[in-house]
Amino acid sequence: MSVKPHREKTRREEYSEATRIALLDAAAEAFAAQGFARTSVDDIVRRARVTKGALYHHFKDKTAVFEAVFCRIEETIVARVAEASDRVSDPWARVEAGFGAILDAALEPAHRRIVFEEAPVALGWTRWREIEQQYMMGLLRATLSSLQEAGLIRAEPLDLVAPVLFAAIGEATQVAAREKDTKAARRAAKRLVLQLVRGLAPAGR
Repeated sequence: MSVKPHREKTRREEYSEATRIALLDAAAEAFAAQGFARTSVDDIVRRARVTKGALYHHFKDKTAVFEAVFCRIEETIVARVAEASDRVSDPWARVEAGFGAILDAALEPAHRRIVFEEAPVALGWTRWREIEQQYMMGLLRATLSSLQEAGLIRAEPLDLVAPVLFAAIGEATQVAAREKDTKAARRAAKRLVLQLVRGLAPAGR
């Protein structure tokens, strides 16, 4: 079996990638600051210091830009959760570390606005849910499944339990974000979510 030799990116490819990143960075700032509806393509390209042609080379329209920003945030949160969980081996400690990482990321103002406030409106509830199923909800389902396989909880039916817990996390995040003492609210939100998960434990455990 032959191994394909590593190919260095051409200058044009490097420029194209740098332009896409600049567009996503600029769009994320605009969407977080003023929302999807009030952000125009002109706003994005002005912040990114590129032309409209450059934007339309990478994205079909403003909605496509938003979806790419949203997916990038989701990827970042999933990576943070995996990193936090991998530091410990005990199943419940992994869950606690993971939920802590989710809340930390979700409470960042830009993430909270884009993921929980703007995305369902900008993309439509169906598309937003599809992406969440791939990233955050998928991560939650995997966590619940692993706990169930270990006999630590009974999360049946999973198709009901996972969305209910996901909604609880979203609401807890929104409430915590509105509190003056965000750190205390974050601790309370984390404690509540963990209580909900531990409440799924079989009787006697």
